Amino acid sequence: MLPYSQHGKENDAPVFVLLHYLGGSGHTWYPTISWLDEQHRCVTLDTPGFGAAAEVDGYDVEAMATRFDQSIRDLRLSNCILVGHSMTGKVALALASRQPDYLRGLILVAPSPPGPQPMSDEARQSQINYIGSREEAGQFVDTAASERLPDVVREIAIRDAQRANLDAWRAWPEAGSREDWSARIGKVDVPALLIAGSVDDQVPSPQDQQRLTLAHLPRGRLEVIAGAGHLMPLQTPQKLAGLMLEFAASL
Repeated sequence: MLPYSQHGKENDAPVFVLLHYLGGSGHTWYPTISWLDEQHRCVTLDTPGFGAAAEVDGYDVEAMATRFDQSIRDLRLSNCILVGHSMTGKVALALASRQPDYLRGLILVAPSPPGPQPMSDEARQSQINYIGSREEAGQFVDTAASERLPDVVREIAIRDAQRANLDAWRAWPEAGSREDWSARIGKVDVPALLIAGSVDDQVPSPQDQQRLTLAHLPRGRLEVIAGAGHLMPLQTPQKLAGLMLEFAASL
């Protein structure tokens, strides 16, 4: 089972299962959890190669989806809202397409699209060349956020980026981000919410997300957080949590 953390009390409300972005960990979600855990149980899972799962293998989309699925089942979770951020947005959608019995809803935060992720050659090569220095980690975090994160939050994000398994890190720009899951995913008939940042330049624009990602989600809708960059769980946690709570209440 993947390393995890649990927050909040068990009740009848849906459980948020929170997956993090490339270079993050369960820590990525802690600011947002502060606005969720009074009403909902929250479970974070560290992705293979990152956080406390740095030594866990399986870096392609299929392998990550299987690891997440097995961990959710090992934890005996039900009535789940699966939440993917960036890299794990693609993985969460792939997992949702299996229609697991525990799935109640799907939230995609600044997701990588189901098909090959549009990325400049320069940006892709920069990710492939990453060696985990503090300077690189700081630049990675600052580039992903539309404005500098609070110092303590920024330091946590930098620490996460530095302790990532470099094989896992490079596997995403080299292979995972290029995988085309469009045909395999097809239509996923589950309530879904896609949340985008208005100034996020790391993934397709909100308009392109409608075409590339929401096309697979007939019961999905789009919300945009004004002024937000790619790291919404760290930068705009209260606004993000508000949209998540509204979605959960609508189920």
